Amino acid sequence: MAGARTLHTTQPVEMDMEKKSTKMWGGRFSKDIDSSILAWTESITVDSHLVAEDLWGSMAHVAMLGSQGIIPANNAAAILDTLYKLQQDWIEGRWQWIPSQEDVHMNAEKMVIDALGMDVGGRMHTCRSRNDQVVLDSKLYARRRLLELRSRVVDAVEALLKKAEAHKDDVMVSYTHVQHAQPVSVAYWLTHYAGVLLRDLQRLKAAYDTTDQNPLGSGAIAGTSFPIDRQLTTDLMGFQEVHLHGMDATSSRDFMLESLSAATILQVTMSRLAEEFILWSSYEFRTLTLDDGFAMGSSMMPQKKNPGALELLRGRGGRAIGYLTAACTMMKGLPSGYNRDFHEDKELLVATMELMNKAVQVVPPLINSTTINLKRMEELSWGNFANATELANYLVAKHDVPFRRAHDIVGNENFSNTQFCFEHLKKWDIKAPESEVLAVLNPTHVMKTYTSLGATSPSSVSHIIDTYTAKLGEHRHVLQTDQTRVKRAYDASRSLASEAAKVVHNKDDLVKLIQKYRPTSH
Repeated sequence: MAGARTLHTTQPVEMDMEKKSTKMWGGRFSKDIDSSILAWTESITVDSHLVAEDLWGSMAHVAMLGSQGIIPANNAAAILDTLYKLQQDWIEGRWQWIPSQEDVHMNAEKMVIDALGMDVGGRMHTCRSRNDQVVLDSKLYARRRLLELRSRVVDAVEALLKKAEAHKDDVMVSYTHVQHAQPVSVAYWLTHYAGVLLRDLQRLKAAYDTTDQNPLGSGAIAGTSFPIDRQLTTDLMGFQEVHLHGMDATSSRDFMLESLSAATILQVTMSRLAEEFILWSSYEFRTLTLDDGFAMGSSMMPQKKNPGALELLRGRGGRAIGYLTAACTMMKGLPSGYNRDFHEDKELLVATMELMNKAVQVVPPLINSTTINLKRMEELSWGNFANATELANYLVAKHDVPFRRAHDIVGNENFSNTQFCFEHLKKWDIKAPESEVLAVLNPTHVMKTYTSLGATSPSSVSHIIDTYTAKLGEHRHVLQTDQTRVKRAYDASRSLASEAAKVVHNKDDLVKLIQKYRPTSH
């Protein structure tokens, strides 16, 4: 027959029905994986963070398989029931790992097969590869932890704005190059951290949206010939949309890089805040007093009150930056398609999310409990003549002195002694009323004159607080929308899985059950 091909073999094909490997994927292997390799490649340790997500993904997948007639509806119902019970075991602390199965996916499938037999449980993995399953679990985990992180950043911004509200009239000195700069309000200093954290929230939301695309249904790389319904699994897992391209879905980890990047930039913010609190709580500054609950003592020196928690908040920034660097390095040389290197993304993702959720949780109680030493702050605002710029501006505006000459007149003197200031100006033949000079020298008065948009006066800071409060409200609303969508989908999947064995006898029953609980599509 023209065009036909004949398979030539040098020896007859052996039909050995006995499986030589204990692995779920071991069909073509003549023996089990070496014990040293098993220990080297095991994923159970990190996968312990992804169990609930893995089972949720399987629930959505099996519900879809049954509703599409790809597997029998009664088989799908039995698998859904078993998955629900396994998820309950995990939630209630009864889950028992099978060490011979190296990851959460194989553990879950083995448990289902052990419970239902191969003819039923063996159908669960139809149309699915660990390639799309791995990235699905990572996305579901990242999404959950990003929601938690965004919520904690919202709390931190709220704490800063609330603290600032009470200090719009209180003066302090600001710093550039860690040298006295200009007088500002305490509220102005506090709200500048709120502004940084609001941008951190924007970055975290952008990372969330990149993550919130459903890769399930991509298979190993190229999809499947079965009539799957990817929109159904998208709805049952609360994703905003389908990750359309199968090769892209299984081989890209930019969602992970973006999540780590946003989290690392947030950690840099935390580190800067910690550094300032550490410095200002020292004896030399004494502008802040840490609550005893945020300090640590010395085993030898009884007088010590060390900012140990803040030093960890600062020091752990190195770890976050290292995780991001490791992730970028891991990705930079990988070809398209799934690669085993991707195992590392879970390690880095879990480590970063664990680190950052704990770090940001510290900030609201730190802000709320720290005492701001207002008298000391005002004292320092006088001490090194933070009003030099304003005095130079005064000479330009009221006495027609060229700015560069005014700069010279003011720059080499410390005018904390007002009488010295009067005499110094007279030496330069500047006849300035003492009342005007006193106003220029008063840090609180000067601070209140900076009324431009974004400046430090009480009215300007009130505008900043109002604007930031409105932005925070927008973030809260978007966050609540994302949280609600995810919770509804999670509850829906668990509800249909818990009822399936009782009410499903055929495909129509399963379709009706899914319709009952399926969240509205986007």
